[in-house]
Amino acid sequence: MSMLITETAPPAPQARPRTEALLPPAIILLVFAMVVIALGGFAYVGGQQNALNTLRGQSEAMREATGALARTDASAAHVISGDRAAMSEFFRNAETLRELRTTTFDVIGGVTPALDTLLKDWGEATTLAVDGHPDTARQVLVDRRTNVTLDTVADAAAGAVANAEAQFGQHEQRIQIFTLAVLLLQVLSGTLAIAAMFFAFRSSAREANGRSAALRSADTSRGQVARLFEMADVLQSATDYGDANQVLKATAADLLPGFGGALYVFNNSRDRLVLSTSWGHEGQVHESIPPDQCWALKRGKAHLNRAAGSKLCCEHHRGEGTVLEIPMIARGEIMGLFQLFADGEDAEARLEGVTGLASAIADGMSLALANMGLREKLRNQALRDPLTGLYNRRYMEDCLQRFVRLADRENREVSVVMVDLDHFKKLNDEHGHAFGDAVLRDAAMTIVSGLRETDIVCRYGGEELVVILPDCNLDRAADKAEALRLRIEALSQTHGAAISASFGVAAVPYTSSGVSDLLASADGALYRAKQSGRNQVVAAATRPFHLDRLEDALERPQHLVAAE
Repeated sequence: MSMLITETAPPAPQARPRTEALLPPAIILLVFAMVVIALGGFAYVGGQQNALNTLRGQSEAMREATGALARTDASAAHVISGDRAAMSEFFRNAETLRELRTTTFDVIGGVTPALDTLLKDWGEATTLAVDGHPDTARQVLVDRRTNVTLDTVADAAAGAVANAEAQFGQHEQRIQIFTLAVLLLQVLSGTLAIAAMFFAFRSSAREANGRSAALRSADTSRGQVARLFEMADVLQSATDYGDANQVLKATAADLLPGFGGALYVFNNSRDRLVLSTSWGHEGQVHESIPPDQCWALKRGKAHLNRAAGSKLCCEHHRGEGTVLEIPMIARGEIMGLFQLFADGEDAEARLEGVTGLASAIADGMSLALANMGLREKLRNQALRDPLTGLYNRRYMEDCLQRFVRLADRENREVSVVMVDLDHFKKLNDEHGHAFGDAVLRDAAMTIVSGLRETDIVCRYGGEELVVILPDCNLDRAADKAEALRLRIEALSQTHGAAISASFGVAAVPYTSSGVSDLLASADGALYRAKQSGRNQVVAAATRPFHLDRLEDALERPQHLVAAE
């Protein structure tokens, strides 16, 4: 501010611009000092007011204590005079004095012993009076000079009240003086503040162009931030890469017009970056990029590949155009690569100018991709068995419930095959649990590869698996189970150990009518297979049901038979 004022001042009188430059800071400093003093005055006045309120409260408490003292003396006199009904009033007044002993009389100092003596004398005297000895009670008060003690306590309380009232005037006078001083300081501070504002406005007028540019830049930044927040909000609803790609292209077209771009994400094995989407400059994009050929991924920061190739460039860069590459990092893990393309002599400067904005877009996409990956991971963890990759028991029960209801509603069949690996505990004991886990995984994959895409394989528990065969009757399910038995038996050669499985087959409506009945029938058939020597397929016994239901079940639609 002072530099601008000096430059625009007339050059002839050198002292004037220097004084003008130094005056506003001096005024501001003075105003600040006065404001501090004023605030201190307000704090002092507030303290005095609090002290005044404290004294007022003490005075009121002393007056109340004096009144309670008088009332106790009067009620004791009534009791000694023969008015036994006044005894309850005496007790109340005496209790009030005991409460005021610690809250009020302690403030006076040296009075509480006298007060305790008074209460004791009054108590003994009233007790004698109630017992029928009023003369003795009066003599006790005379002998113990109770009146003198009462006058001592009352005079001390009255002196405390007088002292508090004397301090009232001192505090009020101080409050008035400091209030006036604070008002004067406020007036002076206001005058100096007006002068400082005059110089500030005078200087700000010379900086109008700069401020206008700053405001325009701020408006642009606010618009960009709002657009980024909108992108982040929409990305929360993205369910797959297709949705995220659409949001990215729309945002880039709005915030980065005139630039081409591409988004790369890791494949499942995370050994290559594959192209997810691109816009503009399609000739410069690759279908895939090895991570070890990208300096942006190696360094973990934005990298600029120049068209001339005079500086460090990535191996995958073709040398056509200038490319800004930004690694997409979320939760400490690289999620992908964001590229931005530009052509022309000023391409490098243009890309450097939007690096911050492009990094913000990349960060937003990184979080979105990380959230989608996390949701998919949680979904798989909730539905699949971590060892075999098969669906878990919870999914199996829900799925089987749907298939059974559909079969009952549309006169379809659904079969269940329950599989149990034979002598699995023996395999674990002889070859180790790692070997058993490998056998269980291979058996699961063998079963999956031998079925239709519409069939569902689940891990029921331990070495037991359940296969759901929609639109499959009992005989065909038994045939499929036999084929699976042979495939599992063939694993013996692969693992060098005797591997086999027993199968129990049940079907709706042939052997069962509901989900629990269906699983129980399949489990019973599996039990008979194991009792009969294992490594075989046993179908559950059919149940009697209405003839028309059987005819409906046998009249299968041709497209379902062909699908099987």
